[in-house]
Amino acid sequence: MEFRSKLKATDIDAISEILRSTGFFYNHEIAIAMELVNENLTKGGEKSGYVFNIAEISNQPCAFSCYGKIPCTDDSFDLYWVAVHKSQQGKGTGKTLMDMAVKDIARMSGKYIWADTSSRPLYESTRKFYLKSGFEKIAELPNFYGDNDNKIIFLKKIQK
Repeated sequence: MEFRSKLKATDIDAISEILRSTGFFYNHEIAIAMELVNENLTKGGEKSGYVFNIAEISNQPCAFSCYGKIPCTDDSFDLYWVAVHKSQQGKGTGKTLMDMAVKDIARMSGKYIWADTSSRPLYESTRKFYLKSGFEKIAELPNFYGDNDNKIIFLKKIQK
């Protein structure tokens, strides 16, 4: 498996397929992810505010992460996505992408990484992944995404 930190136009369909393969995301969520991809491809990571890391096998993307600096903050970053194709899950790819993101955010003088996810049972593995990656559960907003679907907010403090 190879990793790179630059998004290519040829990645568009693969990123959509990665998200669909997981079975986690609604169509409107996938559409938002694709907007971030297009912003990055049009303006670049720095100007768009959306930085991507890509994992690939035989030059075909199989996972990605996306993060960016939160506007109006000194040193906080949002982790927007860490998604691994269903066929590649459980092999440490998400951990490698997370490690790449943390190192890159630290390089950009980031001190805090914020992530959030749903409280639905489907997202239990996501919540465990964040905790295992050194995030702390900070808050839970009731009924945020819908009835009985809370938003759970995590924070990782980068140690220098």
